[in-house]
Amino acid sequence: HNIDLISIMMTMIATCALMGLVLGEVTAFSSQHHGARTSATKTSQLMMSSSPSSSQSRRDVLSHAASVAAVGLSALILDPNTAAAFKPGPPTAQSAANKAAESYQGVYSDPNHPEGYRVIMASSGKGGGATMTLSDGVEKDAPEGTEEKTYKNIPVAITEGSNELSFDFSFKGGPKGVVGILSNDKQSITFPDGNTWKKNANLYDGIYKDANYPNGYRIIRKLKSTKTITEVNNTGDPKDSIFIKGNHGSLFSIPTTAFAFYDYTGKETCTEKLCRSCEVVCKDEVVGQFSLQESNTVFSYGTITFPDKTIWTRI
Repeated sequence: HNIDLISIMMTMIATCALMGLVLGEVTAFSSQHHGARTSATKTSQLMMSSSPSSSQSRRDVLSHAASVAAVGLSALILDPNTAAAFKPGPPTAQSAANKAAESYQGVYSDPNHPEGYRVIMASSGKGGGATMTLSDGVEKDAPEGTEEKTYKNIPVAITEGSNELSFDFSFKGGPKGVVGILSNDKQSITFPDGNTWKKNANLYDGIYKDANYPNGYRIIRKLKSTKTITEVNNTGDPKDSIFIKGNHGSLFSIPTTAFAFYDYTGKETCTEKLCRSCEVVCKDEVVGQFSLQESNTVFSYGTITFPDKTIWTRI
């Protein structure tokens, strides 16, 4: 698996190198011949665009760039010492601590209700245990106008010293005292009927903590496609929650990708007017960097880091 991963990385690096070389060579070519093209255009733009020497030069440039990139790719793949240099380093102390601190808390998906979600979070009261927010979503074949039903503050009993969680599904006509078993890696809960809820199935979803608000929480869920919904709470009291929409970058770039949150800071940033008829676009948007990379010394595992150095850490 490590060899396959390294091969993929090498291919991506070589592709980027090829693009960079091509752009560099073409830019150089354009700079060298800009004066000639400008002068010739005044007399015969058509003649210049169909010039055999010009076309031949472009082909030479691209051919040269491709050859250089191919040699670089061969060196990367064939040289085991070079390939070994791209292996990720050991986990940082912060990443290891973040991973070790993960618990049963999180956003779960139920294969029996793919449009829904289950959020299980430790209770803030002295009694211990946890509470669950559950929604089965709206089925794709449901009649138009069907509204999503969400059940909140459902008690979940936690058996101390074990991986057992006890659920009461009577609120939706189900049985009481259903015991689910939390997996050893804390990434799923399996029930007696064999059904398994998977935690943080979309990689980024989950419950996060912001050290600036120790009693609060942030719950990130998938809304649709790349769109997300985040519950931001600074006090721990559900009445103080606000919900903000967002968007994430390509998940193919995981272990890191960008996350945008809209209407969150309360401050709008406006773009510069680029032309007389262009409109100025103003929006409240902040972009954070999500990371699952354990060896990254800047962005630790299970975090979203913002430009002001605020860090949300998944629990």
